[in-house]
Formats: sequence, C-alpha cells, structure tokens
Amino acid sequence: MGNKEIKISACLVVYNEAKNIRRCLESLREAVDEIIVVHDGECQDETLEICREYDAKIFLRPHVGIMEAHLVLAIEQASGDWLLRIDADEFLSDELKNSLRRLVKEAEEEGLSAYSFRWLSHYNGRFLPGKNRKSILFKKIDLYWFSMPHLAWQTRGRMKISTYILGHQVKDYSTAQADKQKRWAMIQAEYILKDFKELDNFQAERTDWLKTYSFSRQQARSRLLPLLKFLKSFWENIVHGAGLKETWRQGKYNYYLGKYIFKLSRKG
Repeated sequence: MGNKEIKISACLVVYNEAKNIRRCLESLREAVDEIIVVHDGECQDETLEICREYDAKIFLRPHVGIMEAHLVLAIEQASGDWLLRIDADEFLSDELKNSLRRLVKEAEEEGLSAYSFRWLSHYNGRFLPGKNRKSILFKKIDLYWFSMPHLAWQTRGRMKISTYILGHQVKDYSTAQADKQKRWAMIQAEYILKDFKELDNFQAERTDWLKTYSFSRQQARSRLLPLLKFLKSFWENIVHGAGLKETWRQGKYNYYLGKYIFKLSRKG
C-alpha cells in the first residue's frame, strides 16, 4: 500500500446489548477508523443511543434472531482496508487496542491477511485461564465468508497467531440461556441443510461451502449424529483448555444441533 494510510473498520451485529456494548465500543475508541453496527430488528433498550456516542454507522434490519443473517451487510458497508469482527460482549485488551494499528501495518509489510488472538473469558474483573483462540482481524480484499451460524470469517491469505487477548465477558448460565441454545441450534441446523445458493456470502465460492458444511444425506440421517457431535465438541474443548462448565455447555449445544439436523433431514 506504500504510504497510503491503512483504514480499520470494526463490524458488530447486535440485539439489545445496552448492558455490554459500552465496554466494547470504548475498547475500539481510537483503535479503529469507523464502527459499523447492524441491529437485528427494533431496538428496545439504549443500545443505539450508546452507539451514536461513538459515531457508529448504524443499520436497522428485520429481526431474524442470529447475527450471521446480517453480517454480510456489515462487511459490505465497511470501508476499511482491514476489518475487525467483534461481538458486543467482547472487548480488546489494552495491549491489543494499543497495538492494533501496528499489527495491520506489519501485516501489510509481511504479506499477512489475518490475525488470530487469544480469546479469554473475563469474570469478576480478571481473565480466566484458557487456550481458546478467535480470528477477528482480516484484510478485506482476502476475506471470504458465507452466512453460516458459528462459522468464523475465512481468508485466502496467511494468518498470524498473536498472543494479544480478546476479552469475552462471561455471564452466569441460566435456564433462559439453555432455551436460547436450543433455538440457535435449530436455526443452525436449518442453515447447514441449505444449499450454497440459498446463503448470503461475501467473496465466497461454492467450493468453499462444499469444503466446510456440505452434509451428505446419509450423515445427516444417522441416529448417532447427536452423540458424535457431543463427543467431538467435548473432546475439542478439553484439548483447548476450556473449563468444565463451558465444555459441558458447548457439548449440549452440539448435541441439540445433531438432533435437529437428524430431525430436519428425515422430513426432507
């Protein structure tokens, strides 16, 4: 890019996040050049008022219930050379915030296209130990993605592993959240059984979808699918150092997901 200033855009899809979003936006202040906020339906709290305090570019869309339904719009509206994907209950650590512009400058010099950071839960004022990582910083020209729930952004370039921390504010698990898990799992199951042409996408190709989420009907109709998805999730979380509570929560979600995939595929 020569001497051209590298512009960074932050992309958020939110739904009534007044309790969380200020911390997120404060961590973005001066670290990025613009903030794109897409709200999933009518806002019923002070989320958008808070976003306006940070000069965010706000877009309202019909309520769907999952952020992935609106993420392509956020990407398309962002004018930055680099995009930062972040949730309202996440925030940049001070070290990451202060290093963000240097990281994208170094990436341009080294031919990198994305960064992965440590993704640590934050509870009672401290980061909890863990090995989870999340890829959130991407060069837009090399980014591709299609609207699949829980699918991370993808890059056609090289990704660098960073030691900087992306914080995730932990909430106490509740019955209401368990009910949300089931709803999200049902929605994801519906998406997984879609064809690529039915999905919104940004710079993605059908071959990208085939490599990632093309279920054969034989796989989807296996009665063992819920158990297999539970065991796979449980093992992966243990390997990555997740706590038992989070490991169990993710395992249950994947069990529901397998269950709904099986049910929907039987109807098809």
